[in-house]
Amino acid sequence: MSRRKIPSKRALKEALQKYSGNMAACSRSFGCSRQLVSAYVNQDPELRELCDDLTETFIDYAESKLYELIREKQPSAVIFFLKTRAKHRGYVERQELMPIQPHGIEVELGAPITEDGQAETFDGDRPAVALLEQ
Repeated sequence: MSRRKIPSKRALKEALQKYSGNMAACSRSFGCSRQLVSAYVNQDPELRELCDDLTETFIDYAESKLYELIREKQPSAVIFFLKTRAKHRGYVERQELMPIQPHGIEVELGAPITEDGQAETFDGDRPAVALLEQ
């Protein structure tokens, strides 16, 4: 891409609206890099909010199309919906383990035991090691 600049904030707003917040499409229309458009958008709270709103609107549109496919009994749409929105009912391909209550592990450090069963003393030259038993 060339090093062209964005003509104006107004032009950028219009392009964002035209391309539903797609910054890559906006950058192509201006003949500049996507990074430049992204920098303009991220530096201006009004443009950032516009882009976020446009993205949310497009997500809503995509969801409405998904719902239409579900109503038309398209199996792939039904499966996709259940895998992404009904995980809490068990519609998952992989098990996700979530703790019911967080449990801490208690570790008690004691003196290391020698081969003859006697406790060693710490001399400060070696680090203490804890062994966890189940």
